Amino acid sequence: MTPVSVLKILWRHKVSMITVLVLTLAAAAYVFFFAPRSYMASTVYVLVTPRVPSVEEMRTDPAVAAANSDNPYLRSADSSLITQVMATKLSSTDVVDSLKAAGLSPDYTVTLPATTGAGQLIRMEATGPSPQLAITTAEALGQHLTAKLRDAQKVNGADDRYLFTALQIDPPSKATEQFSSRLRSMIVVLIGGVILLFGAVSIARMLENSRAARKDAADRGKPVSRRRRSADRHAEPAAVANEQQDGEPGGGSVVAARAVKDRKPARYAVDEPPLLLPQPGLEDLSFEERRSDVPVKR
Repeated sequence: MTPVSVLKILWRHKVSMITVLVLTLAAAAYVFFFAPRSYMASTVYVLVTPRVPSVEEMRTDPAVAAANSDNPYLRSADSSLITQVMATKLSSTDVVDSLKAAGLSPDYTVTLPATTGAGQLIRMEATGPSPQLAITTAEALGQHLTAKLRDAQKVNGADDRYLFTALQIDPPSKATEQFSSRLRSMIVVLIGGVILLFGAVSIARMLENSRAARKDAADRGKPVSRRRRSADRHAEPAAVANEQQDGEPGGGSVVAARAVKDRKPARYAVDEPPLLLPQPGLEDLSFEERRSDVPVKR
């Protein structure tokens, strides 16, 4: 099927096509202008590595020497371990449940941007139906980060001077609208409209073909009426007689024979034999009609 034939089929069912197109465009316009919008607010924290007291400070200050330095994440050779643990804890279900219980948006993401230096960055992005809700959710995620960071390092009772600290470097001061969500919804509506268009045209073609098939079957099975059969039986002899009267002398039989040969056969009933027309013999013709002076032997 070529594109031209597809366009011809669509145009033949233009009523269905125009109806579906109007509904699709109306739905797409509603989604783009009046559908619920989403806003995103983000905040960035950096995890600062604690300053470990030197040997000289421990020697001069007994309180520093007596402090508990058992922080498992501080002993790790991988400085990004604490940020990976925090990203995992913030993505847990208990954080989602706490946000829902507080009436905040559970739609957020936690990422680890590339960092340099001793600190590690954690970026949190919250999405909500209003700018204020998105900003509030981002601030709540920062509070969860601070609390979970402290609890994870206090597992062995480490002193505060040996703990990583979370420092906010980009507060969620403004929420921006996400146009991509509306565009995605509009694209989904348009794709659904195209599928509905071809489905409606296919159904219209099927109904049209079904009606045409029923009409043809009814025309083939329609019986011939008795009046029409009687008219067909009497029409043939009358036409032959008229042609014989209007023809020239001696040529009537030839004209009648040609008319009978060229005429389409009449429709007869199944149980009736065809009508046999009488042919004039030479013995019934006069000398002038036969164009001969010799009489015919009887």
